[in-house]
Amino acid sequence: MRYNQPQILPSILSQQSWLSEIKERTVALAKLADVLNELLPSPLQQHYRIANYRQGVLILEVSSASWLTRLKYEQNHLLSGIRKKVLPSLSSIQFKINPDLLVGSSIMRDNALKSANASRILSTQSATYLYSLAESAPDKLKKQLIKLANHAK
Repeated sequence: MRYNQPQILPSILSQQSWLSEIKERTVALAKLADVLNELLPSPLQQHYRIANYRQGVLILEVSSASWLTRLKYEQNHLLSGIRKKVLPSLSSIQFKINPDLLVGSSIMRDNALKSANASRILSTQSATYLYSLAESAPDKLKKQLIKLANHAK
C-alpha cells in the first residue's frame, strides 16, 4: 500500500508536475481573455469564451450564429491586437458555436427580469386613483380600470 504525505498547495504548484502545467495554462488563457476583452466591443464580450489555444490556433466558442458573424467582422483586428500584445505566434482564429453560452446568459437575464417584475407592484393609493377614474369612464374602459385596480397589494 502506498502512503502519501499531505502536501502544502504552493509546494505542489511550484513543482514540475501536471498541476503546475495546468496552472500555467490557466493563467495564460486568463491573460488572453483580458486582452480579448480590451479589443472587443462590450456587447460581444458576453457572447464568447476562449475554448483553447493550440499550435498557433485560437479557438473561440460563440453563443450564436449572429454573434459569430459580428466576431468575424472583428477577426482581423483581433489577430493583429493579440499578436502585438500577447501571442506573436498566433496564426488564425477558429470559431465554434456553443448554444450553452447563450443559455447561461439568458438565465441571468431572466433572473434580472423577474426581480424587475417583482418591483412592479401596484400600490393601494394608485388603485384608489384608478377606482375614482373608473367612475367617470365609459363602460368598456371602466371594466379594464377596475380589473387593473384589483391587482393592488
